[in-house]
Amino acid sequence: MHRASHLAAVAIAVAIVFSILGFASPETSRVVIFLPPATAMGQEFVELIAVFDQEGVGYDVVAAEKGPYLFWEDSGEGAKAYPDLPRGWEWEIQKTFDDIDMADYDVLIIGPGFAHTFWAGESLPKAEALLQEAYDAGMPIGGVTYGAMFLIQNGYLDGRTTARPPLYQGVVSEELHRTRYLITWDAAIYGTECIYVDYGVGGASTIITANYRCVTGFARRIITEFLTN
Repeated sequence: MHRASHLAAVAIAVAIVFSILGFASPETSRVVIFLPPATAMGQEFVELIAVFDQEGVGYDVVAAEKGPYLFWEDSGEGAKAYPDLPRGWEWEIQKTFDDIDMADYDVLIIGPGFAHTFWAGESLPKAEALLQEAYDAGMPIGGVTYGAMFLIQNGYLDGRTTARPPLYQGVVSEELHRTRYLITWDAAIYGTECIYVDYGVGGASTIITANYRCVTGFARRIITEFLTN
């Protein structure tokens, strides 16, 4: 087994055990992670929470409904890179959008999902209202993989800079991005780095985004930027 595959599989197994047994976060939750109503990307989620677990950062995972939540590893690059990952596994959701108070958290992360299923259904207005509340309060906001795209699509990065789109290597021009990637989301400035922190000015939220190649670094950057005090 490839070492990365082995580590990823172990991380998933540990996450599942912790979820099933209902273990509490290592401290009062400082991070809240929003998941889409439909399924999300398992590998990116595991990489994200593994850093928080390692560093003792408490977090809440929130979705539309309580109970088992399906994570799925895709059949494309993810499956090739991690051939031993299960195609589907579950995480026990213990809090919904109705159960949380954004004032209890220091950072909001819009988590990984699938492009065509990211946000839909009755939970969308609730999630959007909480996101807007966090933004209005100047809370740092993170978007990872399709979570970053959600922030772009909904105008939170209009005129601001986001991470490099994940489908391209090296320097990416805005023209290339618009013609081949997200042709309707052209109000943001697309950077050349796989992690980018756009610092808020005048009380605006600082927004950190990352593509799927840099999820671990994204989590560590959140800790160093916003959770060191």
